Amino acid sequence: MQTSSQSDAATEPGMSLPTGTAASTDVESFSGRVVILFGSSVVTTGIAIVIGFLLARVLGPSGKGDYYLATQLPVTVMVLLQLGLPQAFGYFAARGQTRGLAAKTVVLTTVLCVPALLAIVALMPILRATVLHGLDPFLVLLGIAVLPVMLNATYTTGIILARGVVGPYAAVSIGQVVVSFILFMVVVGLLGGGLVAALWITLAVAILAPIGYFLIAARATAAVVDAAPVSYRELLSFGLPLYPGSITQYFSLRVDVYILAWVLADPSAPLGFYSMAVTMAQLLFFLPNAVSQIFFPHVAGSTREESDRQVAVVARVTLLITTTGAILLVPVATVLIHLLLPAFVDSLPAFYLLLPGVVALSLTKVLSSYVAGVGRTSAISWINIGALVLNVVANLVLIPPYGIVGAAASSLISYAASAVAFSVLAARLASGSAVDFWSPRGSDVRFAIATGIGLGRRVLRRAEIRG
Repeated sequence: MQTSSQSDAATEPGMSLPTGTAASTDVESFSGRVVILFGSSVVTTGIAIVIGFLLARVLGPSGKGDYYLATQLPVTVMVLLQLGLPQAFGYFAARGQTRGLAAKTVVLTTVLCVPALLAIVALMPILRATVLHGLDPFLVLLGIAVLPVMLNATYTTGIILARGVVGPYAAVSIGQVVVSFILFMVVVGLLGGGLVAALWITLAVAILAPIGYFLIAARATAAVVDAAPVSYRELLSFGLPLYPGSITQYFSLRVDVYILAWVLADPSAPLGFYSMAVTMAQLLFFLPNAVSQIFFPHVAGSTREESDRQVAVVARVTLLITTTGAILLVPVATVLIHLLLPAFVDSLPAFYLLLPGVVALSLTKVLSSYVAGVGRTSAISWINIGALVLNVVANLVLIPPYGIVGAAASSLISYAASAVAFSVLAARLASGSAVDFWSPRGSDVRFAIATGIGLGRRVLRRAEIRG
């Protein structure tokens, strides 16, 4: 997250970033990849927000809630099937063990998805009677049809980011969301298509990006000279210890949706309000997601000493920028909801409660990437399991009396507890203090500003050269 011209400003005793020409180039490359991912996230999420507002106006709170529930099911099943393999693919790709790696993503996708799809069909009556709350079976099947391509995309994305091929990845991601925007505007906005049309568009567009990701991953792995192979056993040996952590982390983020659908008598409208609150709060994930996606393979491919020196600075700067974004987002989101979607005003109290939790979760994303990168995968699972248990208990206590506000409060409690736990663990691994991750310093502010200015100048220089 630093260019060579800012190395002095970001250095501090005990946690200095690497120095020297090679190290400066490496950090600059890390910064450049983060900025590319951050920029693409801004574009894709910005367009996705516009699509979300469009669907909210056309479908209303109840229709938006049903759409949210139908599209969450394949994501949930995908997480259950991942087995920690996205991180495993990324880890071995970062270490240069890429021979036949792209082909293995297809084999594993097929082996895992076929029985899963059959199981969903068999369990349809039970699902509709509980967490799907009577959702039409056709809508359920339409939503779950994206599962194979979605799962494969998580595998190939791990390879792409580990090999540092972020430019093509960003281009495919932006292309996918632009196509989505055009189709939603025409079919849903202009032609008045409803919930079924929205799900058909989601399915059609979901197929495009995974094809592009696979081609990028195949090319990136083929370009590695003298690449070593990795076996399925090695992939599973690395991934399975992460599996409990990955599924519990996901359910910590989404279990409230299913509890709302299960507990409330008529959950469609509340889920519509809650989905809007979650969508707005997750705007803060632009930077943390970009940093964590790059930081994990960066740590895996670096020496332990370099990773230990960098983690506190990366965590603090990420937390500082995310907190600033949260403060600015409050008035912006409030005004937009009142002006554009007055029917969704009831989503604002939950949104306000979610924001500090999302800020804490941004720290969790960075620190868990560091912990995974140094190979302590089982510790991640234990922390995430604890956070999930806390989340479920809080939801069961708070949702019946307080509805979506109780769900948001439960998320705040579990996200904060997870961030504190990862701070303690990362501090032990890096031989530092947990407070080092939470207390921004003047040098962090200067570092963030200087890095932004430096990267902006690089972009302008490249534009001038191309012009």
